[in-house]
Amino acid sequence: MKQLRRHNRAGQSLVEFAVVSLVLYMLLAAILTFGHMLYVAQGLQGAADLAAREISRTPLPAETTLETVLADGSLNAIFSEDNLVFDLDTLGPGQSFFQDVVGGWPVLNQQLATMMIVDRPDFDGDGTPDRNFIRYPGALLIDGTKPSGYTVGIPLVTTRAVDGVETIRWNKVVEEIEPTNTTDPKYDPFSVANTVTRGIVALRINYPFQSASMSSFRPNAAGQFEPTIGQPNAADDGALVELNSTDRPGDLSGAPLVSSGDNPIYAGTYGGQYGLGAQGALGSEQLTGGRPVRPFRRVISAQAIYRREIFSN
Repeated sequence: MKQLRRHNRAGQSLVEFAVVSLVLYMLLAAILTFGHMLYVAQGLQGAADLAAREISRTPLPAETTLETVLADGSLNAIFSEDNLVFDLDTLGPGQSFFQDVVGGWPVLNQQLATMMIVDRPDFDGDGTPDRNFIRYPGALLIDGTKPSGYTVGIPLVTTRAVDGVETIRWNKVVEEIEPTNTTDPKYDPFSVANTVTRGIVALRINYPFQSASMSSFRPNAAGQFEPTIGQPNAADDGALVELNSTDRPGDLSGAPLVSSGDNPIYAGTYGGQYGLGAQGALGSEQLTGGRPVRPFRRVISAQAIYRREIFSN
C-alpha cells in the first residue's frame, strides 16, 4: 500500500509540472515579447527625434517637399534606403558589421541598425538558405537599384477575413505625416508655401514588430474579453489582398506560403513573400487546415515634428 502511494504521488507531480510549465512558458514568452517590443519602441522614438531634428537643420529649398528631398539624395547624409538590407557575405575577413560597416552609414540608418534582424532566406524552398542578410524587419523585396539587390517594404494589415487572411496596405520605412484626404500642395507640411503649417518636418518611422514566441489569434465574436483559443490567424499568402500594389517598393521575393498541404512552410518570424511570417503552434495545423499560423505582430510607429530652420537673404 505504501509503495502504491509513492507511485501515485510521482504521477501527480508529473501532471502538476505539465500544467505549471505551460503557464511558465506563456509567462516567459510574454516577458520576452513585450520586453523586446518596449526596447524597439524606445529606440524607434529616439531615431525619429534624431532624424526630424537633423532634417529641420539641413539647408534645403524653402518650397520643396520631403518626398522630393528623400528621393533626390539631398538627405543621404541622414537616411538612405540603400542601407535597409546588407549582405553579410560581402564582409571581408575579420570585419564586423557594427564596427566596420555601420559607422559609415547615415545617422538615421546607424540608429535603425540596432533594430535590424539577421535573415537567411530560402528563396527556392529547398531547405537551404540562399542569402545571408542583416536587414530592417518587414517584407524582403527585390530592387536591383540597391547595393544588395533587395529592399524592405512595410505591410500594414488593414483588415482580416473571418479565417484571418489579411488585406494589407504598403507603407515606407520613413514617411511624412500628412493629410490623406487632399492632394493640394498648400497642405504639404514640409513646404513654406503651405499656408497652414508653413514648413515643418513631420516624420514617421514604421517598424513591424513580430514575435518569435507568440502566435496571432482572431478576436472572439462573442466579445473582446472572450477566449481566442482555437482561432489562430492562418498564414496564407496566396489569398492575401494588396490595396496598393503599385506602391510596393520592390518585387515580391521568396517562395509563397502555400494555403494548404501535407508539408506546411514554416518560414520564420518575417518569412513569406509579404514578410508576415509563418510559425508552428501546438495543434495549429488541425485548426487551420494544415497551414502554419501568423506570429503576433504590431506595427510600431514613432513620430517627431520639428519646425524647419530656413535661412534666406
